[in-house]
Amino acid sequence: MDYKFKPATSDDYTYCYRLTKRNMYDLFCKHWGGWFPTEFRKGFVVENIAMVMIAGKRAGYLSVRKEATSIYIDNIQLSPIRQSQGIGTGLLNGLLATHSRVSILLTTFEDNPAKRLYERIGFVVVERNGMTVKMEKAAQQDGSTEATNTSG
Repeated sequence: MDYKFKPATSDDYTYCYRLTKRNMYDLFCKHWGGWFPTEFRKGFVVENIAMVMIAGKRAGYLSVRKEATSIYIDNIQLSPIRQSQGIGTGLLNGLLATHSRVSILLTTFEDNPAKRLYERIGFVVVERNGMTVKMEKAAQQDGSTEATNTSG
């Protein structure tokens, strides 16, 4: 599946909010006792977000924060009709290929089905806090890249 990135604008907020709530509501309620709109608003930093576009339409988004010695994936969300098509794998592999010389971190729930994808492409759990886990794909020191930049 071919996709492109488009920088997010403030006009994408409602789409991202609804998509994230649709995808994550049950896990948030199970582990954090509910959905907290203000938390999403605080984390929505338009400069860090790229919209995933397929055939000119929004299919999801990727929110990434560049830190001094690492890249932190704040959020990766795909529309339910675009899941299980290799798009998430392609997004992550592209990120890994582009930033292979720094560690890439993310936080997810232990029982999030996406955790299996993260493990499959080389992320390992480095910290546990209840049902929340921080995962890392360590920087490659030799300059080689295991990940390939594919789009499905």
